[in-house]
Amino acid sequence: MAEQLPQLRVTGPVGALVGLVKLIENKVDDLFIDRPARGTGAAQALLADVEASVKAAGRDMIWLVCAIGNDRAARFYEKSGWHRVGDVVIDLQTTAGPFSTTLWRYEKRLF
Repeated sequence: MAEQLPQLRVTGPVGALVGLVKLIENKVDDLFIDRPARGTGAAQALLADVEASVKAAGRDMIWLVCAIGNDRAARFYEKSGWHRVGDVVIDLQTTAGPFSTTLWRYEKRLF
């Protein structure tokens, strides 16, 4: 089976990007909102878009990881219907080699 290429979605007026989200299959791989745009609904719009894309692809669950201690992001995900299901250890690739880190895993069922 061929590897699925990431989908990238952006928001903001032309020439003034305020946010982006990268989706790989049913995993939100990156979500970034420029600091001045936080609290404007940009993140909610991006998440809703990728949730709809994953659901349209026939999947019933979407997931992401969040840095442990990033309480602002955790509150946002939980308010948006996501549930923390536990911790996950991932290996980040660095110039010095792999670095293992523990992150919170969030999931959302798409009905």
